[in-house]
Amino acid sequence: MNELAVLIGIILFPGFISAITAEKITSHVKPWGALKYGIYSFVLGVMSYAVIQAVILIWQVIFENPVQYYYLSVWSFIFDPSLKFELADVFWATMIAIPLGILAAAIVYHKRLNRIAKFFNASFKYGDENLFSYFLSAEDTDWIYVRDKEKGLTYQGRVVSYSENESFQELVMMDVTVFGYDDSEEYYSVPKLYLSKKLGGFSIESIPNELLE
Repeated sequence: MNELAVLIGIILFPGFISAITAEKITSHVKPWGALKYGIYSFVLGVMSYAVIQAVILIWQVIFENPVQYYYLSVWSFIFDPSLKFELADVFWATMIAIPLGILAAAIVYHKRLNRIAKFFNASFKYGDENLFSYFLSAEDTDWIYVRDKEKGLTYQGRVVSYSENESFQELVMMDVTVFGYDDSEEYYSVPKLYLSKKLGGFSIESIPNELLE
């Protein structure tokens, strides 16, 4: 039984690598739980093997025209664990895992599934990330005002990077000019600025291009 568990773990290894890749480069407030990791690992793992299988079959159809096509041993092992599988299958699937994880993250970032659902009026959900990340990641968000009413300051600058967890919002800006919140008097300028506040500690406004000219 322990040996079987190890073999199953080895087979699922490409999916785990792919899931880690996708998790690390996507925006989310809460870390992925074990259930989500498990689902992503399984789905991306199957896709990794499927990509390898598709490449092999396409190659055989175009260049070899074989009497019998080659199928990965992992498919047989899934239905009959007593059969052996080739570690080469796991190796090549792992090589595909990282690019596949990046592709999955890109689909999430560009909200391809959400756009398809919106096209068919199936859903109007904007994505999985919070509105803070959604607003700052928009293509038309470049120059912004960050208004900190508590400190009486307004920051004008360009978005460099941002993050959010369950307690704090963080923002890095460049080419920053600091103004008074009430009178808009210019105080000073800095090349780069880091802000960190509790959730809702500041408001953000996108600056139209015509106001910058």
